[in-house]
Amino acid sequence: MRHLFSRSVDAPVVEDGMLPVCSTDDCAKHYEQLLDLQAFWIARHPRLPFYTLGATNYYDLVGSVSGPYLQLARQYNALLRECFAKLYEQLREALETHLRQPVGWLADVRPSALPGFHLFLGHQRFTAGEKMDVTHAHWFARRDGEDFPGNPVHADTAHMALGLDGLTLSFTLPIALPRLGSGMRIWRMCRAEAQGLADAEFLAKLAERACADVSYTPGHLWLHDGNAYHKALGLPRHEKEVRFTLQGHGVWDGDHWQLFW
Repeated sequence: MRHLFSRSVDAPVVEDGMLPVCSTDDCAKHYEQLLDLQAFWIARHPRLPFYTLGATNYYDLVGSVSGPYLQLARQYNALLRECFAKLYEQLREALETHLRQPVGWLADVRPSALPGFHLFLGHQRFTAGEKMDVTHAHWFARRDGEDFPGNPVHADTAHMALGLDGLTLSFTLPIALPRLGSGMRIWRMCRAEAQGLADAEFLAKLAERACADVSYTPGHLWLHDGNAYHKALGLPRHEKEVRFTLQGHGVWDGDHWQLFW
């Protein structure tokens, strides 16, 4: 494993890298499982085919008037554990082996959501390109509108939404991807460097920074610490394409990495 960018921090950090979790055959089975569970998908846009299977802090807690995060977590955690028990254990074991530290589920310690699935079906409005890049604040303002809200460039703050503090990690485990592939672009710029910047200033500063593109492979988990700015690459634009990924975050509690969404 390697860092995308050199680091000079003495404190423990999460090492960026790809971790094999499950086989191509396993991914094909999970793809069929997800389709079979379509009645339980949560629509995340009024017009575009973007869904989650599971509660997520950035839709159900941050900027949500009703704040259904904990209720949805209770409902969906049971479903996810029942249907994807093997996958969750493979995920936990892969992270534990790589991190060389115990890994568990935050939901076993306090009310919270298990890692869950992003589910994109193909649509022409899922446009690629820098012209669709927006800040997280801009994306939240447009999130529930009728049109595509843009592709948010962000650093992960999920732990803060849950009132948590400490070292963090984030991961994406692809299950099924568009024909031309998917991945992540990650910049050499962290959240602290953007404090106090207006949106235009932030995007201009970001454009000056080095970046690297990560290509996803089904069954291989992409792990990073979530602190560098990043965005998704490769949303499905054609009718029969999908982008199904298992998503989650983790926070170090002093003894364990506790995973959540």
